[in-house]
Amino acid sequence: MSKSISIILTFVLSALFLNCQPKPAEKTTPGVDSVVVKKTEVATISEAKSSVFFRAVGTEPFWEIEIAADSIRFRATEKKDNFSLLYQKSQKTLKDNLTIYRAKSENIDLEITIQQAKCRDGMSEKEFGYSVKISLRRDDQKELFLSGCGNYVIDYRLHDIWALEELEGKKINQEDFKEGVPNLEIYAEEARFSGMAGCNRIGGKLLFDNGSLRFAAISTTEMMCESYETEKALIKALQNTTRYDLKENKLYLLNQDGTKAVFKKVD
Repeated sequence: MSKSISIILTFVLSALFLNCQPKPAEKTTPGVDSVVVKKTEVATISEAKSSVFFRAVGTEPFWEIEIAADSIRFRATEKKDNFSLLYQKSQKTLKDNLTIYRAKSENIDLEITIQQAKCRDGMSEKEFGYSVKISLRRDDQKELFLSGCGNYVIDYRLHDIWALEELEGKKINQEDFKEGVPNLEIYAEEARFSGMAGCNRIGGKLLFDNGSLRFAAISTTEMMCESYETEKALIKALQNTTRYDLKENKLYLLNQDGTKAVFKKVD
């Protein structure tokens, strides 16, 4: 009898011991602050798909704006001063190279002027590509004028190496290029590109604005090659590009006349 009781007590104590063991900590995913702006010296690269195409910051007092496809988001030190407004359409002035956004509600009147120019934010001393001026009026308060620096957000999907497949509607024959098929390597964060036109090296800057894309300040080496005519056609296609499209790992360079060149992503 005592042996049976001993066995039962042993079983009960074992069960209690197992139930009292500490449970493993549940895995947690650290929160992501979606409003933190990553400052870079030349451009800001979007790390997630987003409709935001321009970001700017200013100091004394601190402020930050994000311009998306149809709205503007404003952040300040005081949370009560934050707001988002819809806007209709931007205005561009070619003479002064300005882009102006206006947004208005019942108690807020906002105007943002963006000008291409080297700019430093005064704190980090990092260089931006655009200077930004803001005029802000709330209710019947005195108009507030702010200044700062910003950059267009480069589509992160462009950041890769692309091999030419088609130029001005004609397929590329790889055998025509002894040095390798023409290609582009796009550095989205630095807003620049480099590559090979078939024989000569090429490089330059990228200008990105709300979905539009331009290849600027294009430079090349000057070796005479069998593929020289194709190289000239490729450079001209890059110079004439105004927008792009991405489909199935292919980069389409376009303008109002149609497709200028097609590149395939290199794995």
